[in-house]
Amino acid sequence: MDLIAWIEGTWIAEQVRVSAWGYPIMIAAHSVGLAVVVGLAVAVDLRLLGRFRGIPFSALRTMFLVAWIGFLVNFLSGLALFSSQATSYMTNVPFLVKMAFVLTGAVTVGYLQGATARIGDGHGADSVTPGPARTMAIVSLLVWLGAIVTGRLIAYL
Repeated sequence: MDLIAWIEGTWIAEQVRVSAWGYPIMIAAHSVGLAVVVGLAVAVDLRLLGRFRGIPFSALRTMFLVAWIGFLVNFLSGLALFSSQATSYMTNVPFLVKMAFVLTGAVTVGYLQGATARIGDGHGADSVTPGPARTMAIVSLLVWLGAIVTGRLIAYL
């Protein structure tokens, strides 16, 4: 717990906790990062599940860089938010569950990035998604929904 207490005592933690702008800036950045990551994940997941057939799989690959940038924004802003109340977050069940969902979500994005690359160019809009990629797209949708819901519950439970 010494590390957690140290994190909570850092300059960034103090700025997020007590300054007029620290928390609003970090929560806004976190919201934007969330919108980018989850928005693009949902678009990719739905395409892999057969929606938006006009979008070739090769076009999905360009979305992953933007999604990972959104994930980085979320990671950094989330770290700042965490630092402001680290000791209480470490015992907050919704926070811990959210972190499990986010980690699982990152793994699904990585898997689906590889899956869209394996589908390959030249198949275009008529490509068929392999079964495991379809299953992972469903898991991705459920995991990101879980991350959003548990993230909101942190403030209330």
